Amino acid sequence: MSFEWLIYFFSFIAPSLASLIVFLFGKKRFIKELISILSISLAIFSTASCWNALNLSDKKALLLTQTFYIDGFSIIMQLMVEFVALMVILYSSAYISKAYSHRKENFHIYYSVILLSTGFMNLTFSLNNLFWLYITLELGSILSVYLIVFNLNKESLKAGFKYLILINVGILFSLLGIILLFYMAGNPVMITNIGEVIKSLPRNIALLSAFLFIIGFFTKVGLIPFHLWLPDSYAESPSAVTVFLTGAVTKLGFYGLVRTVTIFSFNYEEIKILVITLSSLSMLFGAILAFNQKDIKKLIAYVSISEMGFIASALVLKTYEGIFGGVFHLINHTLMKGALFFATGAIIYTCGSRKIEEIKTLIIKMPAITISFFIGTLAVGGMPLFASFLSSITIFLALTNEGFLLVSILLIVSEFLSVVILLKTAISIFWQKNDKSKVSNSSVPFLMIFCTGLFVVLLIIFGIYPEIIYPIIDSATRGIIKIID
Repeated sequence: MSFEWLIYFFSFIAPSLASLIVFLFGKKRFIKELISILSISLAIFSTASCWNALNLSDKKALLLTQTFYIDGFSIIMQLMVEFVALMVILYSSAYISKAYSHRKENFHIYYSVILLSTGFMNLTFSLNNLFWLYITLELGSILSVYLIVFNLNKESLKAGFKYLILINVGILFSLLGIILLFYMAGNPVMITNIGEVIKSLPRNIALLSAFLFIIGFFTKVGLIPFHLWLPDSYAESPSAVTVFLTGAVTKLGFYGLVRTVTIFSFNYEEIKILVITLSSLSMLFGAILAFNQKDIKKLIAYVSISEMGFIASALVLKTYEGIFGGVFHLINHTLMKGALFFATGAIIYTCGSRKIEEIKTLIIKMPAITISFFIGTLAVGGMPLFASFLSSITIFLALTNEGFLLVSILLIVSEFLSVVILLKTAISIFWQKNDKSKVSNSSVPFLMIFCTGLFVVLLIIFGIYPEIIYPIIDSATRGIIKIID
């Protein structure tokens, strides 16, 4: 194995080793933050090296001894997870010391779990064998339980238990799908040969296997009707962890979906229709259920479910435009929810409550957080000048061209409903008539404002100048289509 390949492996080796160091020595002042930031930076360097090697190669993927497989989609997922992990670590360094001071002795474990989970996720994105992919995906999911229950109160423990049970039961269906494929193929199923295996299956076995994968990965993503774990987990976990869940952990479900269900949908029309139907339910009911929420984090969680329906529907379309739009919206979803949940975390940090009615009783003058929340809200609505406008319109056109006009209309309706409830909430919280300010920007640490603002800035940059990110999205799209072909 060459030194070049060792550099590529830093994407999961660096966070994993750093996790051990932080766990053992992280109680010392600043050690946990410095080691965490350094290891994620090394992981980003490693992923960037993979991207450079892929660009210089004539191939659409990097393959090593049938064990590791890295293509454009792997790279874009790694970069997204690494960026989110870095932002969560920076945000947490200012956030948890006050908000979770009663857990001070366990802060090093908190950082250690984030790093180890990041390492497992990056390893998942690099593996070729579907069985090992399932193992690392499952390990990453289990680690997230500690982060969800970090507050150790009754509500967080209930949310963590619900997450553990539902996710593990749901994801077992995907394991059954892998076993069924293995049994029918007679040898291990790889990302590099899954297209051939699916084409060789009897029709009824293929449909059964696809259905198992849909249940497993839809549960992991949190799409309706497999969403029951998501609102409570998002609401009860620390706000930094909520961003880690929505921006990184649930994206594992989409990765599994692309590597399995997308390929089935290209070969079987029934699978495509089933996924788009379920995605439509998520679009509509996610937005509708948001209207009934009195907890601001649960409200955004249901809006997130609606948005993820767009992505799932696009990733099973038989077109370059559909997959391109789905991958682009995958990135935008991370940026939008990162901005909204980080802004919400700043509100909760200063107000001490997640209840919208209680927050409304305070006079909030936080210009930076207010602007971030409103921009995140407008981006959810797919407004022009934001990156989400471009990905939403791409998905809309792709669905329409494939004959799913009703679903396209439903996408627009759900975006409208989502932006209405978010705007209504934002106006009631931030636009008060009383001039006496009880909460201000000075109450929020700089790093929390910086991390929130960076998500917002990227939404605007990718919206005004999308050429910056188009090459990597194109590489990811072509990598997905290559496997299907």
